[in-house]
Amino acid sequence: MAQTPFPSTTGPARLYAFILKVRPIQQGTLMPFSGELVHGAFLKWLNAAAPDVAAWLHEGQKRRLFTCSSLHFPRTTQHFIHAERENIHLPLEPEKTYTLRLTLLLGDLFPLFYNALMNVNASQTGSTIPPFLRLGKQLFLLEEVILTNDDDSGWTGFTSLTTLVEQAKGMRFSPTSSFTLEFGTLTTFSRGNSKTGYGTHAAMFPQPQFIFSNLLRRWEDIAPPELAPLVQKERIEQYLAEDGIIVIDYDLKAHYVHFTTHLQRGFVGSCTYQVRGPDEKSDGEMSLTLRQQIYLLTQLAFYSGVGYKTAMGLGQVRMKM
Repeated sequence: MAQTPFPSTTGPARLYAFILKVRPIQQGTLMPFSGELVHGAFLKWLNAAAPDVAAWLHEGQKRRLFTCSSLHFPRTTQHFIHAERENIHLPLEPEKTYTLRLTLLLGDLFPLFYNALMNVNASQTGSTIPPFLRLGKQLFLLEEVILTNDDDSGWTGFTSLTTLVEQAKGMRFSPTSSFTLEFGTLTTFSRGNSKTGYGTHAAMFPQPQFIFSNLLRRWEDIAPPELAPLVQKERIEQYLAEDGIIVIDYDLKAHYVHFTTHLQRGFVGSCTYQVRGPDEKSDGEMSLTLRQQIYLLTQLAFYSGVGYKTAMGLGQVRMKM
């Protein structure tokens, strides 16, 4: 588990995925992909409440401890994807509601973020209802925060790592069990071999090795010492190398979005994986079978995201059995 600036752990390792509903103060336009701007707003909120924590999170791979979406517009998926590809600025209308999705992978961040949101509202002056969020030149009011396990969107929830482990323990699998991952935002994996001299490239297909190597690192980032050994990294890596998990169906579309400095390629859609071989018996009360470990990691993906730049709007994913 990553070292943190918090004096002590206040409780079990908890995970949060919530949606913020916001409304623009006035008419305007905004680029269709704003993940960088939302990421900056999140750190600004947090910096107001805990500057040391905000600085710590901004360092390198500490960004894996939270994710931010781009601003979601009330438009059809097809229309929105076209706008992202062409970087067509979209209109903002005060009578319409827009959404952001944020996830926290460190329970200690939740009270800080809550206090940061309250402080932002309390510190603003000059209007009857103070602005809550600035993205570029556009200001937004906060309408609602959704944090439930049964929201119609299917993208909110809260749990703990202990609960995810207990749920995984209760799962039983057939030799042909499968699951589907839905990639709700552009997803990619930065790949490359420094020995070739060709540099890195964006992987355009969610190979099982890419998905689970990434999730193994996420688990190492957040799992406390008492839970960390339940996921056996070397065993899963060997299983992947032996093609224990294969792709049996997919409905993917190549996609790209525009960051401030570059065009980012990736994919959206869904991919179905088969987890092959018999499900062995558990070695003991606290252990998980190989397939239970795979299931645990796919459940974690809902909160952690997968792949490149999950803190800036990429890699939001959820599992369907």
